[in-house]
Formats: sequence, C-alpha cells, structure tokens
Amino acid sequence: MPARPLAEQAGRIVDLLPIIIKNLRIGGLLDNVRPGLSLSHVLALLALERAGAEGAPMRELADELGVTVPTTTGLVDRLAREGLVERRPHPTDRRIVLVVPTAEGSDAVRRAGAYLAEVMGAVLSDVEEGERESLVRAVERVHDLSGRIQNEQRRIASSA
Repeated sequence: MPARPLAEQAGRIVDLLPIIIKNLRIGGLLDNVRPGLSLSHVLALLALERAGAEGAPMRELADELGVTVPTTTGLVDRLAREGLVERRPHPTDRRIVLVVPTAEGSDAVRRAGAYLAEVMGAVLSDVEEGERESLVRAVERVHDLSGRIQNEQRRIASSA
C-alpha cells in the first residue's frame, strides 16, 4: 500500500488523537490508588518530582502543566488539603512560594505509576512481543513530537 500524502497523514492523526486521549482517561483507575486522586493531581506531582527537592514556583508549575496560575493555585490548594504537597517560602525571594511534594505525595505518585503499569501490562499481555516493541517505539516517538508541538505553541504565543 503506497504511503498517504502528508496532509492526509496529519489529518488522520488529528482525527485519532482526541479519541485516544478520551480513551486514556484514567481518573477512575487512579481512584483505586487513592480515593479522589485525579490525573491533574498526578501530573502536578510528577512535575514537582522532576523539579527536585526544592520544589517549583507556582508560575513554573503552571507552565509545566500548560494551565494558568489561578488554575494551578486551585490545584495546589486541593493537593495541600489532601496532604500531598506543601508550600514553602523561597529562600531568597519573598514574593515566590515554592510547592514541594510531601512524602505522602511522592508515595501516591509512585503507587499510581506502579498501578498504571500493572494495568497496561494486563492490556498488552495478549499483544505479540514484536508488536508491543513497535508500539513502545511509536509512543516514544509521539512523546518526542508532542514536545515539538508544545515548543511550537510557545513560539506562536511569544510572537503574538
């Protein structure tokens, strides 16, 4: 079968992505890890884990999550009420508040990752090994391309 033209390939990807995203909603699964734990919670905790022991300022966390600072503030408020993060003053700039995961928050994100890996393993168990490896490579490539899309969005926003 000959390769489709680029515009048709791009259109097919654009058609499938919203469906894939909808199918990958994992909120119900995360409730099995910790009641009330949402994908937004996990994404924020993962971003904070990547930020390191010093945590991240609210603005950086908002940028990483791709949402506004007020949205991030509400999310951090919920995480703090649940004991998953804490706010700390910046050591040199009083205007900045750092958000840091608590031990409980780090544990929740670790358990969520392990549980989701277990679920994915069950889903993939009947897929042939070679096809699984191809799928992993394809998902890694999609991840790389998603970073390029994010960079393009930032470029467009900064030139507007």
